[in-house]
Amino acid sequence: MVLPTAAQITATEVFGSLRVAVIRELDAPPVRELLDQLVGRGWRPRQLRERVGALPVQPTSAQDAAVITAELRRLLEEQSPKQQYDAEVQRRAAEREDAARDAPVPAAPEERSRWIDTIRGSLKGSRTRVPFGPPVRLRPDCALCAGEAEFFVRRDVHLCSSCVDLLAAGEVRAEPAETG
Repeated sequence: MVLPTAAQITATEVFGSLRVAVIRELDAPPVRELLDQLVGRGWRPRQLRERVGALPVQPTSAQDAAVITAELRRLLEEQSPKQQYDAEVQRRAAEREDAARDAPVPAAPEERSRWIDTIRGSLKGSRTRVPFGPPVRLRPDCALCAGEAEFFVRRDVHLCSSCVDLLAAGEVRAEPAETG
């Protein structure tokens, strides 16, 4: 059993949709060498099949084979889609490198804040500065542990969840409020 070579497989893929008489005319070593060269340069068999299939049909199979062979030779001079893609990838990588090299350097934080203060100072109206510091607590203090309360008991008594758990377990007793 003899296995087909890569050139025979490629020839079958490229010329498979042609008439049998044209395939016989193209079944020659020079045509196989052309196909090997084209595939080696990055052409895919499907791309070659579409190019060959788009050619006009000639009156005889010998003329058809001659037109197809001439087209394959012409494709050797043309850049393959893979070569075009690789060139585009290289071009974009070079553009990214140029853009990164030419990109402005960000200012130092001190310089940036100085320019922001200058710009804000030239604006009309006065800007209120927000003081930096610990965040303001919006919830009242827990009546037992002075933590941040989560539960409302009455107007002057609020409890956090851990103190509520302690009360529920009976570990802490609530003293009656002194009335004055």
